[in-house]
Amino acid sequence: MNLHFRPLFPIALAYIAGIICAAELRLSIGAGLWLGSVVTLLAAVVTGRGWSRSMRVLAGGVFLVGLIRTSAGWAIPYDDISRFAEGKLVHLTGVVASDPELREDGSMRFVLRAESVKTYTGEYRVSGRTMVTICRPRWHTDGSSTYTPFHADRVRIHARLRTPTAPANPGSGSYADYLARHRVFCAMSAPIGAVRYLGPGPGIVGRTTAWFKAALTARVRSLFPGDQGNLLLGIMLGNYVALPLSVQSAFMRTGTMHLLAASGYNCGVIVLIFRWILQRLTVPRAWMHVILILLLWVFAVLAGAGPSIIRATIMATTFLSAYLLWRAADMVNTVLLSGLVILFANPLSLYDVGFQLSFAAVLSIVLAMPIMQPWFHREPEQDTKLPTNRLWRPVTWSLRSILDAVLLSVAAMVGTLPITAVYFNYLSTVSILANALVALLVVALTACGLVAVAFSGIPLIGPLAVSAGQSVSGSMLYIVTALGELPWAALSVRSPMWVFVLFYYVVALGALECLHRITSHKRVSTNGKIPEQVSA
Repeated sequence: MNLHFRPLFPIALAYIAGIICAAELRLSIGAGLWLGSVVTLLAAVVTGRGWSRSMRVLAGGVFLVGLIRTSAGWAIPYDDISRFAEGKLVHLTGVVASDPELREDGSMRFVLRAESVKTYTGEYRVSGRTMVTICRPRWHTDGSSTYTPFHADRVRIHARLRTPTAPANPGSGSYADYLARHRVFCAMSAPIGAVRYLGPGPGIVGRTTAWFKAALTARVRSLFPGDQGNLLLGIMLGNYVALPLSVQSAFMRTGTMHLLAASGYNCGVIVLIFRWILQRLTVPRAWMHVILILLLWVFAVLAGAGPSIIRATIMATTFLSAYLLWRAADMVNTVLLSGLVILFANPLSLYDVGFQLSFAAVLSIVLAMPIMQPWFHREPEQDTKLPTNRLWRPVTWSLRSILDAVLLSVAAMVGTLPITAVYFNYLSTVSILANALVALLVVALTACGLVAVAFSGIPLIGPLAVSAGQSVSGSMLYIVTALGELPWAALSVRSPMWVFVLFYYVVALGALECLHRITSHKRVSTNGKIPEQVSA
């Protein structure tokens, strides 16, 4: 592992430290420049063992950049929509900038990127974003003509803009600070009838995305009935709001919600399926990587370009680009570089729960899988008499895939355990079992769904794909629902203090470092090379 020998590790720590200092202390740009300059000077003067002086100076400079970049994020532009948050009724026009999120009380929440606002004094061009809460939504599937917004839709909402108030209870979190970390400085609540659909978002990308989503949704729902179609759309597009709350709750309690949100697992499924196809077509490896990168970004755009899918696409692009640049792909450096790119674009993404879960899970998988896999993926001895015919190979592949899914679930659960406890106050006790049973079904359902949508009009191929897809989706819903309904599937816990969370990760990294050093000789293959690629 040797994280302290990787240059990107101290750079990432320094940049994150700068973000946290600026965000928690609410530093202005001038104060951040002064503090960052002092830290950089101390890094250049103080001597000690460990990193070289040049590396310490570089880390101090990166700390300064993080301070200034984050301090600039707190500044509110003069034309921000929050300037009109006076509690009066307005007509707000904008584009839905996030996937709508269903809440337990039946309401729906999403971020709206404002374009214009109409008040009693006139209509004005504005910028910025606002958090919109829609009360008691109804879906397209219930026969109602009431519109429900989706990502990248252009809408107009008639409601009251307001500034988030301070917390009423001492010690409770500030909703205003939470929104400000996401560059949102006002909020709006409206009934479902106050939302009017104006068409797809601006630009050819928005129109193409809207057309593709509408066509794909119509085709999938015509082939797969009810929740089966909504499940397939959730996996393919990362939008699961059309699923009933009971099904969403089952995915949450079983720790399999990441399979529905457009994220790293979806990108992995896309790469797995299309890489297999390109290999069968004997496409050169360099062109294969270029095609896979283009497919991933097309998928990211069509899925709405949400934060989670952009994070996963950047990670996958960085990893696939290593071969094109004649470099050996190192997963740890890939994850660190992807995180730095995302945090430089928006430093306050560090406080996004999706960002924290994504990178905690991926880093945990990257660091832990090289330790666990050699113990379970040992090559059989030469004298063992195991079946080697072609009928046995699919069984062996399936068993190893299930084992990989279990190991991935364990590694991801170890990395995300404190974050889940802090934000959601529950721990899933069936996460490992559910992911092991469902992970392969997601790959099969995606493959069947693609074939069914593309070849539904062709005899034999289309009906077989549809029938197989319906069986897989039905099995997936049954497994998740059955496990989620168990009374002990999720345990309620209190949010731990940040000191304990920090202590947990320090101890976990130390334990992984020790295990890497102890088991390093076991991870050497027969040709003397250490396997670096980890399936994620």
